Amino acid sequence: MRKYRRYFALALTLVIVLTMIVGCQSPTASSSEKKGNNKERSKSESANGEKEKTLDLYIPNYFNDIEKQQWAKVVDKFKELNPGVNVNVANGDVQVESGKLPTLLQSGVNPPDAILMNAGPGRVSVLSDVNLIQPLNKLYEENNWKDQLRPFAYDLISGEENIYELPHMLDAIGFFYNKDIYEQNGIKVPTTKDEFLKALQRLKDAGVSPITVGARNGYAIGWLFGVMLESVAGTEKVEDLIYGNGKWNDPEVVKVAEMMADWVKKGYITKESVTQTQPDSKFRFLSKKAAMEAEGTYLITDIVDQKLQNSVNSFMMPSFIEGKTAKPVGGIGLTWVIPTKAKDVDLAEKWFNFIISKDYSNIVLNLPDYNFVPASKASVGMVPAGEVLKTSMKDIENGSGYNPSVFIGVEAKEAYYQNLQGLVGGLTTPKDAMNNIETAAKKDRAAGFKLNKK
Repeated sequence: MRKYRRYFALALTLVIVLTMIVGCQSPTASSSEKKGNNKERSKSESANGEKEKTLDLYIPNYFNDIEKQQWAKVVDKFKELNPGVNVNVANGDVQVESGKLPTLLQSGVNPPDAILMNAGPGRVSVLSDVNLIQPLNKLYEENNWKDQLRPFAYDLISGEENIYELPHMLDAIGFFYNKDIYEQNGIKVPTTKDEFLKALQRLKDAGVSPITVGARNGYAIGWLFGVMLESVAGTEKVEDLIYGNGKWNDPEVVKVAEMMADWVKKGYITKESVTQTQPDSKFRFLSKKAAMEAEGTYLITDIVDQKLQNSVNSFMMPSFIEGKTAKPVGGIGLTWVIPTKAKDVDLAEKWFNFIISKDYSNIVLNLPDYNFVPASKASVGMVPAGEVLKTSMKDIENGSGYNPSVFIGVEAKEAYYQNLQGLVGGLTTPKDAMNNIETAAKKDRAAGFKLNKK
């Protein structure tokens, strides 16, 4: 994988240089926020005249005001537990693919002490391979973080020599459904293959759009295909694709693509899906114009914001394999890293210990609008206040399946998105789509891309 990473790191460096030449500003807090923060720091002195220490965090943009309020409560608890430590939270783009996060780190201007970024082996390695984030092996040993994480979470990030991240939350992607639409059509949550397929047909016959998806966004059509792949082909088959010698044009995988194409033809997947973005699809679902949407727990804050928590819930598509139970599709959704140029690693360490503590889980899981499954072992067995999150946490108790798009190489991911979009749009056949993804995956493997499982 080293050759692959060197190639991608070189490409990323060129992008960063060009971005900085044209004067791209790093996505940190605004100048007015910085002035306010400096003013706050200058006033924050203890009785003996020493300034408070300040932990600088960089996290994703808030979904809405509900999530902003959640973070405020989390920060207040941390400050309560750590007297004399102030916390400055900045928001921005935390995706490696856009180039903004690497540019921020490469600039070296006011680097945060810790960053909550979109997870995935391919994303984290892009930053670690050009030394923009630091290894955490020593901190793992000193704080015994391995034993404080859910085993599934630790296994996903520990396959290489060095560990560069501390998992924040686990994805649990399945089908969200409108309960009242189900009830109006005499449908119960399906628990078998036959029940699920009958539900799709009954909804279609009743003039209801069964499934909506924002296919214009590759990640969203990837969520739906990932759910179908887990249910129809199974976890072991997906693991073989990610870690072993599995092929995307394997007959069992092609079968899933054929099913997706068939669902489009039958009208189970709405015809608007090919031109919809994910926000369009989310609006369609929450407006009750479709019965189901494949998504993760991120949707919960929108559900609560629109006061739909009593009429929306989730379930995992039943396994089509006899004797098997399909797991929610996932992996690590968001993960913490420490920049190489972070000014205070000790404060970042304090924050990381807090994130995987019972104190943190007690705060967030008692919020009825909280939308993530914590990656900490401390959260196992806890019952969240929110009904939708309660369902997801129960489904993921024994681990999750895999969302392929965060585990495959750059070439394969691009082909994965494009060919699934083409499948929904009727522009390619299932067999050709899977052949194209496999061809791209071969390019990644030839360049040295390979993931190792712990």
